[in-house]
Amino acid sequence: MEDKISNSKILERIKKWIMDNTVDNNTEAALLVGSWAEDRAKEKSDVDIVLIKNDQPEPIQNIKTNVEGKNLDIWIHSQEYILENLQKDNSSLSDIYQKSLIITFFNNCKIWFEKEDYIKKCKSICENWQWDPKDRIYIKMMGKPPKMDWAKEAYEENLRLLHLFEQKFDNNLPISHYLKDYPELYKPVEKSKVMSLYKLVIPLFEQLNIEKEWIEITDTKKAILEEDWDIAFVSLKDVLYFLLRRYVSPPSMERRDPSFWSFVESKIIPQEYIKALEIAYCKIDA
Repeated sequence: MEDKISNSKILERIKKWIMDNTVDNNTEAALLVGSWAEDRAKEKSDVDIVLIKNDQPEPIQNIKTNVEGKNLDIWIHSQEYILENLQKDNSSLSDIYQKSLIITFFNNCKIWFEKEDYIKKCKSICENWQWDPKDRIYIKMMGKPPKMDWAKEAYEENLRLLHLFEQKFDNNLPISHYLKDYPELYKPVEKSKVMSLYKLVIPLFEQLNIEKEWIEITDTKKAILEEDWDIAFVSLKDVLYFLLRRYVSPPSMERRDPSFWSFVESKIIPQEYIKALEIAYCKIDA
């Protein structure tokens, strides 16, 4: 009870900071989303906030800062981008992913600020969401099974993930392409195995010299801090997947298309990647 009161006070102070420092005449809404909005936050959980603005030059912008000792992950979305994505017809699995993200935060958010009826309109669309049955075809992917042990395991996991996509689609639920969002895919894993994979994957990411940290990296670091080894492990597998996509540059291919693993298997990739894949998908520790 005491923790809830303390968290409530912290959120009130963070809300005031958001109102004083980020909300302006062009702000349509400020939303608290994620674990803090859903009352499942842990001590070190980031506070996730979505700002919707009508003058946003980029569709999505991310800002990270610290307020009241909490890490704030602020996502600024264009007003037009939100409504366009909700209302347009799907033409790919990527469209389904994007709509799912928007549906998720409108269905689970706490409204800190709203202007006119923008949020009411968006929430009405999301609360009554129905996927068009014809769009289920975008999830129907198979590909040729690979032969190497790590590739076969990754391929089988990919197929299980697509099956979970179909279940969510059939129940008109949002679909995420992150492994960490599917507890059904978690397996008990030792800290040593997680850290072995971490020590291989993070340097591979750092070699890219990307200014902004990927959300999959952030998820990994948060899980390690909280000693959630199962989540840290699947988050690292997400990082490895996207590193591989950048390295092998597959032809036009949806994220989580199982045929990706045969394509990777056919390429010559550095030994560091092979070692990471073996830790991620085979029964070895290092």
